[in-house]
Amino acid sequence: MINPSNITKYQRNDYCLQEFLLFCICVTGKRSAIESVKLDAFLDDNLFPIPLKPFQFIRFLDSIGKLESQLQKHRISPYSQRLKSFRAVTKLTNLERVEIEDLVTIPGIGLKTARFFLSHSRKNFDEPVLDTHILRYLRNNGHNAPKSTPQNPEIYARFAKIFKNIANKANKSVTKLDLEIWREYSGST
Repeated sequence: MINPSNITKYQRNDYCLQEFLLFCICVTGKRSAIESVKLDAFLDDNLFPIPLKPFQFIRFLDSIGKLESQLQKHRISPYSQRLKSFRAVTKLTNLERVEIEDLVTIPGIGLKTARFFLSHSRKNFDEPVLDTHILRYLRNNGHNAPKSTPQNPEIYARFAKIFKNIANKANKSVTKLDLEIWREYSGST
């Protein structure tokens, strides 16, 4: 199960990378602690003698016409969006080498989700994830950051650069500073 308070893991195997990417999709706009439990329950229905990897399990459910009902059973919503995302994500073949450009082709994965996945699963990826807590942090520190994640790549890049400079000045990785800010703003420990 994904632990939202201990999200950064650079040594995930293929099963765990697939589970984490599904979590990244599910958590968009939702509370991570709730969505991690729902996803775990969804994957726990994988009752094969040798459990399938998450993407295999999704393909199996889809092939027998049960994917949508399983999403509904576990309240992984919005259902039509998650159905599209889950179907599309299973076409990715090597999550250890996947790039942002590949991830953003999946419905439900934008720049923020793609960067979140890579930041917390790949040690050499140290780029900002402009989530609401980072944008609030930037506003609280004198920057005119928007309240929600910018969809314009140029605006996103401008605020990502500002945050990266702050992390560099603090002698921290972007990922570490991001997690510290998230914990502070969310009240997590």
